[in-house]
This record gives sequence, structure tokens and C-alpha cells, in this order.
Amino acid sequence: MPHPPAPRRCRTAAAVITLVLGLALAACGDLAAALPPRPTPFPTFARLPSVTPVTPSPTPPPSATPVPATPTPEPLLARAPGPANVRSGPGVSFGIVGVVDADDTVSLLGRTGEWYRVATPDGVTGWMSEQVLDIDPEIAAAVPPVEP
Repeated sequence: MPHPPAPRRCRTAAAVITLVLGLALAACGDLAAALPPRPTPFPTFARLPSVTPVTPSPTPPPSATPVPATPTPEPLLARAPGPANVRSGPGVSFGIVGVVDADDTVSLLGRTGEWYRVATPDGVTGWMSEQVLDIDPEIAAAVPPVEP
């Protein structure tokens, strides 16, 4: 069979293409819905999720629990007006364990008769006679008695 002339062949091919495209478009449904959205003259931006700022609440200060004050006892002090010996026991018969300089302050730890158990600024502990110390009468009355 001879081939039909070329124009007829082109018309047949065009008809087949039109038919196939028509069927394809009909299967897509609404052609406008299948196309991407057309650009608008105003830009559109995607909405971002809203963020509600959280204001931090201040941390409450620790509750003030009243602590009963423990009174710190005032140290019982005496002054040596001149150089004086510190002895190992309450009496001149005991050996000398240290010497305090004039105007040194000693801590009064206890009392036996006219002798005071003392701690010197150098850390020496021993006994001193009340004759070589300047002691306030109220402080002297507060010094506890001790056994030598």
C-alpha cells in the first residue's frame, strides 16, 4: 500500500497528539488547579509561629531562718605594766616558762588565790601574780577559779 501524502500524515499525527493531550488533561481534572500559583504583585511570606515571650519569675531569696545568736564571751584581759615572768605554777617557787614585755596584754584563763592562769600573745600558758598585772575589778571578778 502506498503511503498517504505527507500533509495527510501530519494531520493524522496532529489529531493523535491532540487526542492524547485531551485525554491527559481530562484525567487531571481542573487544569488551573494543576498549575502552580501565579505570582501576585505583592510578596507573600509564610507565617511564622508566634512566640510568646516568657518573663522569668525572680528566684525567691532563701527564707531567713532566725538563728539564735550565741553570745561570744568577751575575753578576760589584763595588761602587764612592765616586764614580768610567766611561771609554770601559782607561786614564785615554780620555774619561769616565759616573759611578757611592758604593755603586753594577756588572756586570763583562771584564778587561784592571787595568781592568774594566763595565755601570752606568744602562746605561752602559765601563771602570773596579780601584783604584776593591771586588772579591771569587774574582769577580776569574772575570772573563774581553777585548781593548779
